[in-house]
Amino acid sequence: GALPKIKEICIPGTFNATKWDINKAPKMEPKEHEKGILYEYTTKKLNTGYYEYKFYVTFKNGSTRWVNDPCTKYGSHSNGNDNSAFIVGGKRINEDEVIIKNPLPTEQLIIYEMMVDDFTKQKDNPDKSKLDIVKESIVYLSELGINALEMLPWTTVPGNEFNWGYEPFLFFSVDERLTDIKNVNANNNINRLHNLKTLINALHEEKIHVIMDGVFNHARSEFPYLNFYQESKDCPYIGKFEQSGYFEDFNFENGCTREFIFDVCRYWIDNFNIDGIRFDYVTGIHRDNNNQSYDPGITTLVKKLKEYLNEKGKKNFSLILENLTDNRYDAINDVNKIGATSTWFDPLMYEAFTDKIKPYTMRTLNSAKDFDADKRPLIYIENHDHGTLVNKLGGNMVGANRNTNWYRTQPYAIALFTISGIPMIHNGQEFGDEYYMPDEGDGRVVQRELNWNKYSQDNAGKALFNLYKKLIKIRKEYPSLTSTNFYPNEYSKEDIKFNDKGYGVNVEHQIIIFSRWGNDRNGKNERFVVVLNFSQYEPNINIPFPINGTWKDLLNNKEHKVGNYWLNIKVKSNYGCIFYIAG
Repeated sequence: GALPKIKEICIPGTFNATKWDINKAPKMEPKEHEKGILYEYTTKKLNTGYYEYKFYVTFKNGSTRWVNDPCTKYGSHSNGNDNSAFIVGGKRINEDEVIIKNPLPTEQLIIYEMMVDDFTKQKDNPDKSKLDIVKESIVYLSELGINALEMLPWTTVPGNEFNWGYEPFLFFSVDERLTDIKNVNANNNINRLHNLKTLINALHEEKIHVIMDGVFNHARSEFPYLNFYQESKDCPYIGKFEQSGYFEDFNFENGCTREFIFDVCRYWIDNFNIDGIRFDYVTGIHRDNNNQSYDPGITTLVKKLKEYLNEKGKKNFSLILENLTDNRYDAINDVNKIGATSTWFDPLMYEAFTDKIKPYTMRTLNSAKDFDADKRPLIYIENHDHGTLVNKLGGNMVGANRNTNWYRTQPYAIALFTISGIPMIHNGQEFGDEYYMPDEGDGRVVQRELNWNKYSQDNAGKALFNLYKKLIKIRKEYPSLTSTNFYPNEYSKEDIKFNDKGYGVNVEHQIIIFSRWGNDRNGKNERFVVVLNFSQYEPNINIPFPINGTWKDLLNNKEHKVGNYWLNIKVKSNYGCIFYIAG
Protein backbone atom coordinates (compact mmCIF):
# COMPACT_ATOMS: atom_id res chain seq x y z
CA GLY A 1 0.00 0.00 0.00
CA ALA A 2 0.91 3.67 -0.20
CA LEU A 3 3.24 5.06 2.50
CA PRO A 4 2.25 7.74 5.01
CA LYS A 5 5.00 10.10 3.64
CA ILE A 6 6.10 11.30 7.09
CA LYS A 7 9.21 13.49 7.26
CA GLU A 8 9.42 13.79 11.06
CA ILE A 9 7.36 13.57 14.24
CA CYS A 10 7.93 15.65 17.32
CA ILE A 11 6.09 15.24 20.60
CA PRO A 12 5.07 18.36 22.53
CA GLY A 13 3.30 17.89 25.87
CA THR A 14 3.09 18.64 29.57
CA PHE A 15 5.73 15.98 30.47
CA ASN A 16 8.39 18.27 29.06
CA ALA A 17 9.78 21.65 30.23
CA THR A 18 9.04 23.22 26.83
CA LYS A 19 5.39 22.09 27.08
CA TRP A 20 3.48 22.74 23.81
CA ASP A 21 6.25 24.66 21.98
CA ILE A 22 6.56 22.75 18.68
CA ASN A 23 9.96 24.33 17.88
CA LYS A 24 11.53 23.00 21.07
CA ALA A 25 9.60 19.73 21.43
CA PRO A 26 11.62 16.49 21.46
CA LYS A 27 11.75 14.59 18.16
CA MET A 28 10.82 10.94 17.86
CA GLU A 29 13.44 8.51 16.61
CA PRO A 30 12.50 6.50 13.47
CA LYS A 31 13.66 2.85 13.56
CA GLU A 32 13.31 0.00 11.10
CA HIS A 33 10.69 -2.53 12.14
CA GLU A 34 9.48 -5.79 10.54
CA LYS A 35 6.15 -4.09 9.73
CA GLY A 36 7.58 -0.71 8.60
CA ILE A 37 8.99 2.17 10.63
CA LEU A 38 8.60 2.51 14.39
CA TYR A 39 8.89 5.97 15.98
CA GLU A 40 10.13 6.06 19.59
CA TYR A 41 10.83 8.57 22.33
CA THR A 42 11.79 7.87 25.95
CA THR A 43 11.14 10.53 28.60
CA LYS A 44 13.37 11.26 31.54
CA LYS A 45 12.14 10.05 34.96
CA LEU A 46 8.83 11.73 35.79
CA ASN A 47 6.98 12.36 39.04
CA THR A 48 3.63 10.74 39.76
CA GLY A 49 1.01 12.55 37.68
CA TYR A 50 -1.10 12.89 34.58
CA TYR A 51 0.69 14.10 31.44
CA GLU A 52 -0.80 15.20 28.13
CA TYR A 53 0.87 15.02 24.74
CA LYS A 54 0.14 15.00 21.03
CA PHE A 55 2.21 14.22 17.95
CA TYR A 56 3.14 17.11 15.65
CA VAL A 57 3.75 15.51 12.25
CA THR A 58 5.62 17.13 9.35
CA PHE A 59 5.01 15.45 5.98
CA LYS A 60 7.29 15.21 2.96
CA ASN A 61 5.34 17.90 1.09
CA GLY A 62 5.97 20.35 3.97
CA SER A 63 2.44 20.23 5.40
CA THR A 64 2.01 19.69 9.17
CA ARG A 65 -0.70 18.18 11.33
CA TRP A 66 -1.45 17.52 15.01
CA VAL A 67 -2.24 13.81 15.48
CA ASN A 68 -3.28 11.84 18.56
CA ASP A 69 -1.76 8.57 19.69
CA PRO A 70 -3.98 5.75 18.32
CA CYS A 71 -3.06 3.52 21.28
CA THR A 72 -3.40 6.06 24.09
CA LYS A 73 -5.31 4.84 27.13
CA TYR A 74 -6.33 8.40 28.03
CA GLY A 75 -8.09 10.89 25.80
CA SER A 76 -8.27 14.41 27.20
CA HIS A 77 -10.62 17.25 26.26
CA SER A 78 -8.67 19.92 28.17
CA ASN A 79 -8.65 23.54 26.93
CA GLY A 80 -10.88 22.63 24.02
CA ASN A 81 -8.18 20.39 22.50
CA ASP A 82 -8.33 16.65 22.13
CA ASN A 83 -5.02 15.38 23.46
CA SER A 84 -3.56 12.01 24.35
CA ALA A 85 -2.25 11.39 27.86
CA PHE A 86 -0.41 8.93 30.06
CA ILE A 87 -0.05 8.52 33.81
CA VAL A 88 2.87 7.85 36.09
CA GLY A 89 1.86 6.15 39.34
CA GLY A 90 -1.75 5.42 40.29
CA LYS A 91 -3.40 2.01 40.45
CA ARG A 92 -2.63 -0.55 37.79
CA ILE A 93 -5.70 -1.57 35.84
CA ASN A 94 -5.19 -5.28 36.43
CA GLU A 95 -4.90 -5.17 40.21
CA ASP A 96 -7.95 -6.11 42.34
CA GLU A 97 -9.59 -8.31 39.72
CA VAL A 98 -13.20 -9.32 40.40
CA ILE A 99 -14.60 -11.73 37.83
CA ILE A 100 -17.90 -13.59 37.74
CA LYS A 101 -16.88 -17.19 38.44
CA ASN A 102 -19.73 -18.83 36.56
CA PRO A 103 -20.90 -16.33 33.96
CA LEU A 104 -24.40 -16.99 32.65
CA PRO A 105 -25.06 -18.15 29.11
CA THR A 106 -26.46 -15.34 26.97
CA GLU A 107 -30.04 -16.66 27.05
CA GLN A 108 -30.18 -16.17 30.83
CA LEU A 109 -29.19 -12.51 30.72
CA ILE A 110 -31.60 -9.72 31.59
CA ILE A 111 -29.94 -6.60 30.25
CA TYR A 112 -30.26 -2.97 31.38
CA GLU A 113 -29.24 -0.52 28.64
CA MET A 114 -27.80 2.64 30.16
CA MET A 115 -26.94 6.03 28.66
CA VAL A 116 -24.61 7.08 31.47
CA ASP A 117 -24.98 10.87 31.00
CA ASP A 118 -28.79 10.67 31.05
CA PHE A 119 -28.88 8.17 33.91
CA THR A 120 -26.63 10.27 36.17
CA LYS A 121 -27.73 13.83 35.26
CA GLN A 122 -30.20 14.38 38.14
CA LYS A 123 -27.76 12.72 40.56
CA ASP A 124 -24.85 15.01 39.58
CA ASN A 125 -22.20 15.49 42.25
CA PRO A 126 -19.08 17.65 41.63
CA ASP A 127 -17.04 15.36 43.92
CA LYS A 128 -17.86 12.25 41.88
CA SER A 129 -17.46 11.09 38.31
CA LYS A 130 -20.44 9.83 36.34
CA LEU A 131 -19.06 6.29 36.64
CA ASP A 132 -18.89 6.73 40.44
CA ILE A 133 -22.59 7.67 40.42
CA VAL A 134 -23.40 4.55 38.37
CA LYS A 135 -21.44 2.54 40.97
CA GLU A 136 -23.63 3.98 43.74
CA SER A 137 -26.70 2.98 41.69
CA ILE A 138 -25.79 -0.73 41.69
CA VAL A 139 -28.06 -1.09 44.76
CA TYR A 140 -30.94 0.15 42.60
CA LEU A 141 -30.06 -2.17 39.69
CA SER A 142 -29.80 -5.13 42.07
CA GLU A 143 -33.19 -4.34 43.57
CA LEU A 144 -34.68 -4.26 40.07
CA GLY A 145 -33.06 -7.65 39.51
CA ILE A 146 -31.20 -7.25 36.19
CA ASN A 147 -28.06 -9.36 35.78
CA ALA A 148 -26.33 -7.54 32.90
CA LEU A 149 -25.49 -3.90 32.21
CA GLU A 150 -24.81 -2.55 28.75
CA MET A 151 -23.63 1.05 28.79
CA LEU A 152 -23.62 3.07 25.57
CA PRO A 153 -20.04 3.25 24.18
CA TRP A 154 -17.45 4.41 26.70
CA THR A 155 -14.55 4.83 24.25
CA THR A 156 -13.33 8.40 23.64
CA VAL A 157 -15.11 10.67 21.16
CA PRO A 158 -13.73 14.04 19.99
CA GLY A 159 -14.67 17.25 21.82
CA ASN A 160 -16.68 17.59 25.00
CA GLU A 161 -20.13 18.22 23.57
CA PHE A 162 -22.94 15.86 24.57
CA ASN A 163 -22.46 12.57 22.71
CA TRP A 164 -24.01 9.09 22.74
CA GLY A 165 -20.54 7.64 22.11
CA TYR A 166 -21.08 6.24 18.59
CA GLU A 167 -18.40 8.55 17.11
CA PRO A 168 -15.19 6.96 18.41
CA PHE A 169 -11.65 7.94 17.52
CA LEU A 170 -9.50 6.66 20.41
CA PHE A 171 -10.46 3.03 20.81
CA PHE A 172 -8.36 2.09 23.86
CA SER A 173 -9.42 5.07 25.95
CA VAL A 174 -12.39 5.73 28.28
CA ASP A 175 -14.07 9.03 27.49
CA GLU A 176 -13.13 11.77 29.94
CA ARG A 177 -16.73 12.98 30.29
CA LEU A 178 -17.52 9.71 32.15
CA THR A 179 -14.51 9.80 34.48
CA ASP A 180 -14.05 13.53 35.07
CA ILE A 181 -14.49 14.87 38.62
CA LYS A 182 -15.37 18.57 38.50
CA ASN A 183 -13.93 19.53 41.90
CA VAL A 184 -10.47 18.08 41.46
CA ASN A 185 -7.32 19.30 39.77
CA ALA A 186 -5.85 17.36 36.85
CA ASN A 187 -3.27 15.54 38.96
CA ASN A 188 -5.97 13.48 40.57
CA ASN A 189 -6.67 12.10 37.15
CA ILE A 190 -4.14 9.34 37.76
CA ASN A 191 -6.80 6.80 38.67
CA ARG A 192 -9.15 7.77 35.89
CA LEU A 193 -8.93 4.57 33.86
CA HIS A 194 -9.24 2.62 37.08
CA ASN A 195 -12.59 4.35 37.56
CA LEU A 196 -14.18 2.06 34.93
CA LYS A 197 -12.40 -1.00 36.35
CA THR A 198 -13.69 -0.17 39.85
CA LEU A 199 -17.24 0.06 38.47
CA ILE A 200 -16.91 -3.26 36.60
CA ASN A 201 -15.49 -4.93 39.72
CA ALA A 202 -18.41 -3.62 41.80
CA LEU A 203 -20.92 -4.87 39.22
CA HIS A 204 -19.20 -8.27 39.19
CA GLU A 205 -19.45 -8.42 43.02
CA GLU A 206 -23.22 -8.31 42.50
CA LYS A 207 -23.04 -10.89 39.67
CA ILE A 208 -24.03 -8.24 37.11
CA HIS A 209 -22.42 -8.99 33.73
CA VAL A 210 -20.91 -6.10 31.79
CA ILE A 211 -21.52 -5.84 28.04
CA MET A 212 -19.32 -3.40 26.15
CA ASP A 213 -20.93 -1.46 23.30
CA GLY A 214 -18.31 -1.65 20.53
CA VAL A 215 -18.42 0.66 17.50
CA PHE A 216 -16.20 -1.01 14.91
CA ASN A 217 -17.74 -0.02 11.59
CA HIS A 218 -16.52 3.58 11.53
CA ALA A 219 -14.39 6.23 13.24
CA ARG A 220 -14.50 10.01 13.31
CA SER A 221 -12.20 11.84 10.87
CA GLU A 222 -9.90 12.62 13.84
CA PHE A 223 -8.98 8.88 13.93
CA PRO A 224 -5.17 8.99 14.36
CA TYR A 225 -4.21 6.34 11.78
CA LEU A 226 -6.09 8.32 9.14
CA ASN A 227 -4.20 11.49 10.06
CA PHE A 228 -0.76 9.87 9.98
CA TYR A 229 -1.07 9.73 6.17
CA GLN A 230 -0.14 12.81 4.15
CA GLU A 231 -3.01 11.90 1.80
CA SER A 232 -6.00 10.44 3.65
CA LYS A 233 -6.93 8.37 0.58
CA ASP A 234 -3.73 6.34 1.19
CA CYS A 235 -4.81 5.20 4.67
CA PRO A 236 -5.55 1.43 4.46
CA TYR A 237 -7.73 1.39 7.59
CA ILE A 238 -10.41 3.59 6.07
CA GLY A 239 -12.45 2.97 2.93
CA LYS A 240 -15.71 1.61 1.59
CA PHE A 241 -16.44 -1.91 2.82
CA GLU A 242 -20.20 -2.62 3.00
CA GLN A 243 -23.20 -0.43 3.82
CA SER A 244 -21.96 2.99 4.85
CA GLY A 245 -23.18 4.50 8.07
CA TYR A 246 -21.66 7.82 9.03
CA PHE A 247 -18.15 9.24 9.40
CA GLU A 248 -15.10 7.26 8.13
CA ASP A 249 -15.82 3.60 7.35
CA PHE A 250 -13.35 0.92 8.40
CA ASN A 251 -12.22 -1.24 5.49
CA PHE A 252 -12.11 -4.87 6.65
CA GLU A 253 -10.64 -5.93 3.28
CA ASN A 254 -7.30 -4.91 4.79
CA GLY A 255 -5.46 -7.03 7.35
CA CYS A 256 -4.39 -3.98 9.38
CA THR A 257 -8.05 -3.10 10.08
CA ARG A 258 -8.91 -6.65 11.09
CA GLU A 259 -5.86 -6.78 13.37
CA PHE A 260 -6.61 -3.38 14.91
CA ILE A 261 -10.25 -4.13 15.76
CA PHE A 262 -9.36 -7.58 17.13
CA ASP A 263 -6.67 -5.94 19.33
CA VAL A 264 -9.23 -3.41 20.60
CA CYS A 265 -11.62 -6.23 21.63
CA ARG A 266 -8.78 -8.20 23.21
CA TYR A 267 -7.64 -5.16 25.21
CA TRP A 268 -11.05 -4.67 26.86
CA ILE A 269 -11.48 -8.41 27.45
CA ASP A 270 -8.03 -8.84 29.02
CA ASN A 271 -7.83 -5.68 31.10
CA PHE A 272 -11.42 -5.06 32.12
CA ASN A 273 -12.88 -8.59 32.26
CA ILE A 274 -15.95 -7.59 30.28
CA ASP A 275 -18.51 -10.37 29.85
CA GLY A 276 -19.66 -9.58 26.34
CA ILE A 277 -19.55 -7.18 23.40
CA ARG A 278 -22.41 -5.64 21.46
CA PHE A 279 -21.28 -4.97 17.88
CA ASP A 280 -22.88 -1.77 16.63
CA TYR A 281 -24.17 -1.41 13.04
CA VAL A 282 -23.26 -4.89 11.80
CA THR A 283 -24.82 -4.21 8.37
CA GLY A 284 -21.73 -2.02 7.81
CA ILE A 285 -19.22 -4.80 8.60
CA HIS A 286 -20.95 -7.92 7.27
CA ARG A 287 -20.18 -9.18 3.76
CA ASP A 288 -22.68 -11.66 2.39
CA ASN A 289 -22.38 -11.43 -1.40
CA ASN A 290 -24.39 -14.25 -2.93
CA ASN A 291 -23.69 -16.32 0.17
CA GLN A 292 -19.95 -16.38 -0.54
CA SER A 293 -18.18 -18.28 2.19
CA TYR A 294 -15.57 -15.69 3.26
CA ASP A 295 -16.55 -12.55 5.15
CA PRO A 296 -13.48 -10.54 6.23
CA GLY A 297 -15.73 -8.44 8.49
CA ILE A 298 -17.86 -9.49 11.45
CA THR A 299 -17.78 -13.25 10.71
CA THR A 300 -13.97 -13.32 10.81
CA LEU A 301 -13.88 -11.11 13.91
CA VAL A 302 -16.38 -13.32 15.80
CA LYS A 303 -14.49 -16.48 14.78
CA LYS A 304 -11.15 -15.08 16.00
CA LEU A 305 -12.70 -13.85 19.25
CA LYS A 306 -14.28 -17.25 19.93
CA GLU A 307 -10.92 -18.95 19.39
CA TYR A 308 -9.22 -16.41 21.66
CA LEU A 309 -11.85 -16.70 24.42
CA ASN A 310 -11.58 -20.47 24.19
CA GLU A 311 -7.79 -20.33 24.64
CA LYS A 312 -8.25 -18.11 27.68
CA GLY A 313 -10.89 -20.46 29.12
CA LYS A 314 -13.47 -17.65 29.16
CA LYS A 315 -16.90 -19.29 29.09
CA ASN A 316 -20.31 -17.89 28.17
CA PHE A 317 -18.98 -14.67 26.67
CA SER A 318 -21.83 -12.85 24.88
CA LEU A 319 -21.26 -11.77 21.28
CA ILE A 320 -24.31 -9.66 20.41
CA LEU A 321 -24.95 -8.18 16.97
CA GLU A 322 -26.89 -5.00 16.27
CA ASN A 323 -27.88 -6.23 12.85
CA LEU A 324 -31.02 -4.32 11.90
CA THR A 325 -31.50 -5.68 8.38
CA ASP A 326 -34.17 -4.12 6.11
CA ASN A 327 -36.29 -7.23 6.57
CA ARG A 328 -35.74 -7.78 10.29
CA TYR A 329 -36.19 -11.56 9.95
CA ASP A 330 -33.07 -11.74 7.69
CA ALA A 331 -31.04 -11.14 10.85
CA ILE A 332 -31.88 -14.71 11.96
CA ASN A 333 -30.02 -16.33 9.07
CA ASP A 334 -27.17 -13.82 9.53
CA VAL A 335 -26.59 -14.56 13.22
CA ASN A 336 -26.72 -18.31 12.53
CA LYS A 337 -24.01 -17.93 9.84
CA ILE A 338 -21.86 -15.36 11.65
CA GLY A 339 -21.81 -17.55 14.77
CA ALA A 340 -22.51 -14.82 17.33
CA THR A 341 -24.63 -15.65 20.39
CA SER A 342 -27.48 -13.25 19.64
CA THR A 343 -28.74 -10.31 17.62
CA TRP A 344 -30.89 -7.29 18.37
CA PHE A 345 -34.40 -8.06 17.16
CA ASP A 346 -37.08 -5.39 17.24
CA PRO A 347 -40.40 -6.59 15.73
CA LEU A 348 -41.94 -6.60 19.24
CA MET A 349 -40.93 -2.96 19.81
CA TYR A 350 -42.51 -1.81 16.54
CA GLU A 351 -45.73 -3.67 17.30
CA ALA A 352 -45.78 -2.05 20.74
CA PHE A 353 -45.30 1.36 19.09
CA THR A 354 -48.39 0.87 16.91
CA ASP A 355 -50.35 -0.45 19.93
CA LYS A 356 -52.58 -2.80 17.99
CA ILE A 357 -52.08 -6.52 18.07
CA LYS A 358 -52.55 -8.35 14.78
CA PRO A 359 -52.53 -12.01 13.73
CA TYR A 360 -48.85 -11.64 12.89
CA THR A 361 -48.11 -10.71 16.51
CA MET A 362 -47.95 -14.48 17.15
CA ARG A 363 -44.87 -14.73 14.93
CA THR A 364 -43.35 -11.79 16.79
CA LEU A 365 -43.93 -13.43 20.16
CA ASN A 366 -42.44 -16.70 18.89
CA SER A 367 -39.26 -14.70 18.70
CA ALA A 368 -36.67 -17.50 18.85
CA LYS A 369 -38.22 -19.37 15.90
CA ASP A 370 -35.57 -20.33 13.28
CA PHE A 371 -32.63 -19.30 15.47
CA ASP A 372 -30.01 -22.03 15.94
CA ALA A 373 -30.44 -23.82 19.29
CA ASP A 374 -27.52 -21.96 20.93
CA LYS A 375 -28.58 -18.51 19.71
CA ARG A 376 -31.30 -16.08 20.80
CA PRO A 377 -32.83 -12.80 19.72
CA LEU A 378 -32.18 -9.86 22.04
CA ILE A 379 -35.65 -8.34 22.47
CA TYR A 380 -36.93 -5.02 23.76
CA ILE A 381 -39.84 -2.60 23.63
CA GLU A 382 -37.63 0.48 24.05
CA ASN A 383 -34.02 1.43 23.36
CA HIS A 384 -31.80 4.50 23.13
CA ASP A 385 -32.66 5.08 19.45
CA HIS A 386 -36.37 5.87 19.91
CA GLY A 387 -38.79 7.84 22.03
CA THR A 388 -40.18 5.99 25.05
CA LEU A 389 -43.04 3.53 24.78
CA VAL A 390 -45.21 5.72 27.04
CA ASN A 391 -44.69 8.55 24.53
CA LYS A 392 -45.45 6.35 21.51
CA LEU A 393 -48.68 5.16 23.11
CA GLY A 394 -49.59 8.83 23.53
CA GLY A 395 -49.40 9.25 19.77
CA ASN A 396 -45.79 10.55 19.68
CA MET A 397 -46.90 13.80 21.27
CA VAL A 398 -44.15 15.93 22.78
CA GLY A 399 -44.88 15.57 26.49
CA ALA A 400 -47.58 12.92 25.99
CA ASN A 401 -49.76 12.53 29.05
CA ARG A 402 -47.90 9.83 30.92
CA ASN A 403 -50.61 9.34 33.53
CA THR A 404 -53.15 8.19 30.95
CA ASN A 405 -50.70 5.97 29.06
CA TRP A 406 -48.25 4.25 31.37
CA TYR A 407 -50.54 1.27 32.13
CA ARG A 408 -50.87 0.50 28.41
CA THR A 409 -47.19 -0.48 28.39
CA GLN A 410 -47.85 -3.34 30.86
CA PRO A 411 -48.96 -6.20 28.55
CA TYR A 412 -45.89 -5.50 26.36
CA ALA A 413 -43.65 -5.74 29.43
CA ILE A 414 -45.31 -9.05 30.41
CA ALA A 415 -44.75 -10.33 26.85
CA LEU A 416 -41.09 -9.25 26.94
CA PHE A 417 -40.37 -11.46 29.96
CA THR A 418 -42.43 -14.51 29.00
CA ILE A 419 -41.31 -15.10 25.40
CA SER A 420 -38.03 -16.59 24.27
CA GLY A 421 -35.12 -14.21 23.86
CA ILE A 422 -32.87 -12.00 25.93
CA PRO A 423 -35.01 -9.24 27.44
CA MET A 424 -33.49 -5.77 27.56
CA ILE A 425 -34.82 -2.76 29.47
CA HIS A 426 -33.81 0.75 28.45
CA ASN A 427 -32.99 3.06 31.36
CA GLY A 428 -36.11 4.74 32.75
CA GLN A 429 -38.45 2.24 31.09
CA GLU A 430 -38.85 0.53 34.45
CA PHE A 431 -40.63 3.58 35.92
CA GLY A 432 -42.34 4.81 32.77
CA ASP A 433 -40.02 7.66 31.83
CA GLU A 434 -41.53 9.70 29.02
CA TYR A 435 -39.92 11.68 26.22
CA TYR A 436 -40.30 12.23 22.50
CA MET A 437 -37.45 11.64 20.04
CA PRO A 438 -37.56 12.53 16.33
CA ASP A 439 -36.75 9.64 13.96
CA GLU A 440 -34.07 11.66 12.17
CA GLY A 441 -32.19 14.96 12.27
CA ASP A 442 -30.31 16.96 14.87
CA GLY A 443 -32.86 16.58 17.66
CA ARG A 444 -31.94 12.95 18.27
CA VAL A 445 -28.62 13.04 20.11
CA VAL A 446 -29.48 15.43 22.92
CA GLN A 447 -29.48 15.12 26.69
CA ARG A 448 -32.62 13.40 28.00
CA GLU A 449 -31.99 13.20 31.70
CA LEU A 450 -33.88 10.45 33.49
CA ASN A 451 -36.81 11.94 35.36
CA TRP A 452 -35.88 10.43 38.72
CA ASN A 453 -37.33 13.36 40.67
CA LYS A 454 -40.55 13.63 38.72
CA TYR A 455 -41.49 10.07 37.81
CA SER A 456 -39.67 7.34 39.70
CA GLN A 457 -41.60 7.95 42.94
CA ASP A 458 -45.12 8.72 41.72
CA ASN A 459 -47.87 6.06 41.61
CA ALA A 460 -47.24 5.10 38.00
CA GLY A 461 -43.47 4.91 38.51
CA LYS A 462 -43.80 2.71 41.58
CA ALA A 463 -46.41 0.43 39.96
CA LEU A 464 -44.24 -0.13 36.86
CA PHE A 465 -41.05 -0.64 38.87
CA ASN A 466 -42.80 -3.30 40.96
CA LEU A 467 -44.15 -4.98 37.80
CA TYR A 468 -40.68 -5.12 36.20
CA LYS A 469 -39.16 -6.35 39.44
CA LYS A 470 -41.77 -9.14 39.62
CA LEU A 471 -41.37 -10.11 35.94
CA ILE A 472 -37.57 -10.27 36.27
CA LYS A 473 -37.91 -12.45 39.38
CA ILE A 474 -40.28 -14.84 37.54
CA ARG A 475 -37.92 -14.97 34.56
CA LYS A 476 -34.99 -15.88 36.79
CA GLU A 477 -36.90 -18.45 38.86
CA TYR A 478 -38.33 -20.44 35.95
CA PRO A 479 -35.58 -21.45 33.50
CA SER A 480 -38.01 -22.87 30.93
CA LEU A 481 -39.01 -19.27 30.09
CA THR A 482 -35.58 -19.04 28.45
CA SER A 483 -36.30 -22.14 26.33
CA THR A 484 -37.43 -21.83 22.71
CA ASN A 485 -40.64 -23.84 23.24
CA PHE A 486 -43.69 -21.89 22.12
CA TYR A 487 -47.24 -22.78 21.09
CA PRO A 488 -48.85 -22.01 18.66
CA ASN A 489 -45.69 -22.44 16.63
CA GLU A 490 -47.39 -22.02 13.25
CA TYR A 491 -49.68 -19.06 12.67
CA SER A 492 -51.09 -17.35 9.61
CA LYS A 493 -52.12 -13.77 8.83
CA GLU A 494 -55.73 -14.97 8.45
CA ASP A 495 -56.02 -16.19 12.05
CA ILE A 496 -57.93 -13.35 13.69
CA LYS A 497 -59.49 -15.62 16.34
CA PHE A 498 -58.12 -18.25 18.72
CA ASN A 499 -57.38 -21.64 17.12
CA ASP A 500 -59.49 -24.72 17.86
CA LYS A 501 -57.43 -25.39 21.01
CA GLY A 502 -58.13 -21.86 22.33
CA TYR A 503 -54.68 -20.33 21.71
CA GLY A 504 -53.51 -17.46 19.52
CA VAL A 505 -54.78 -13.93 18.90
CA ASN A 506 -58.28 -12.62 19.22
CA VAL A 507 -57.97 -9.40 17.22
CA GLU A 508 -61.45 -8.10 18.06
CA HIS A 509 -60.94 -8.36 21.82
CA GLN A 510 -57.16 -7.66 21.71
CA ILE A 511 -56.32 -10.81 23.70
CA ILE A 512 -53.39 -13.19 23.19
CA ILE A 513 -52.96 -16.65 24.73
CA PHE A 514 -49.84 -18.78 24.29
CA SER A 515 -48.14 -21.66 26.02
CA ARG A 516 -44.49 -22.21 27.07
CA TRP A 517 -42.75 -25.19 28.69
CA GLY A 518 -39.42 -26.78 29.49
CA ASN A 519 -37.38 -28.15 32.38
CA ASP A 520 -36.86 -26.59 35.78
CA ARG A 521 -33.42 -26.59 37.47
CA ASN A 522 -33.88 -30.19 38.59
CA GLY A 523 -34.79 -31.43 35.12
CA LYS A 524 -38.51 -31.71 35.96
CA ASN A 525 -41.26 -30.38 33.70
CA GLU A 526 -42.70 -26.92 34.11
CA ARG A 527 -45.50 -25.46 32.02
CA PHE A 528 -46.90 -21.99 31.47
CA VAL A 529 -50.00 -20.52 29.92
CA VAL A 530 -49.67 -16.77 29.33
CA VAL A 531 -52.67 -14.51 28.78
CA LEU A 532 -52.19 -10.89 27.63
CA ASN A 533 -55.02 -8.37 27.57
CA PHE A 534 -54.15 -5.35 25.41
CA SER A 535 -57.63 -3.82 25.69
CA GLN A 536 -59.18 -1.28 28.06
CA TYR A 537 -61.79 -3.86 29.12
CA GLU A 538 -61.89 -6.70 31.66
CA PRO A 539 -63.53 -9.50 29.72
CA ASN A 540 -64.29 -12.99 30.96
CA ILE A 541 -61.93 -15.22 28.97
CA ASN A 542 -62.06 -18.96 28.34
CA ILE A 543 -58.46 -20.05 28.92
CA PRO A 544 -57.22 -23.49 27.72
CA PHE A 545 -54.78 -25.60 29.78
CA PRO A 546 -52.69 -28.56 28.57
CA ILE A 547 -53.17 -30.50 31.83
CA ASN A 548 -55.55 -30.42 34.80
CA GLY A 549 -54.42 -29.53 38.28
CA THR A 550 -53.74 -26.48 40.44
CA TRP A 551 -52.23 -23.73 38.30
CA LYS A 552 -50.64 -20.75 40.03
CA ASP A 553 -51.01 -17.30 38.47
CA LEU A 554 -47.51 -15.99 39.28
CA LEU A 555 -48.37 -12.44 38.24
CA ASN A 556 -51.52 -12.03 40.35
CA ASN A 557 -50.57 -14.40 43.19
CA LYS A 558 -53.70 -16.56 42.83
CA GLU A 559 -54.26 -20.30 42.51
CA HIS A 560 -56.86 -21.84 40.20
CA LYS A 561 -58.07 -25.43 40.10
CA VAL A 562 -58.43 -26.60 36.51
CA GLY A 563 -60.66 -29.70 36.12
CA ASN A 564 -61.64 -30.00 32.46
CA TYR A 565 -58.74 -28.26 30.69
CA TRP A 566 -60.50 -24.87 30.68
CA LEU A 567 -60.89 -21.95 33.06
CA ASN A 568 -63.17 -18.94 32.65
CA ILE A 569 -61.94 -15.82 34.51
CA LYS A 570 -61.77 -12.04 34.23
CA VAL A 571 -58.39 -10.64 33.10
CA LYS A 572 -57.46 -7.11 34.13
CA SER A 573 -57.33 -4.50 31.36
CA ASN A 574 -53.87 -3.79 29.89
CA TYR A 575 -52.46 -6.58 31.99
CA GLY A 576 -52.28 -10.37 31.97
CA CYS A 577 -51.77 -13.68 33.75
CA ILE A 578 -48.79 -16.05 33.90
CA PHE A 579 -50.19 -19.47 34.85
CA TYR A 580 -47.65 -22.04 36.06
CA ILE A 581 -47.74 -25.72 37.01
CA ALA A 582 -44.97 -28.18 37.78
CA GLY A 583 -45.06 -31.56 36.06
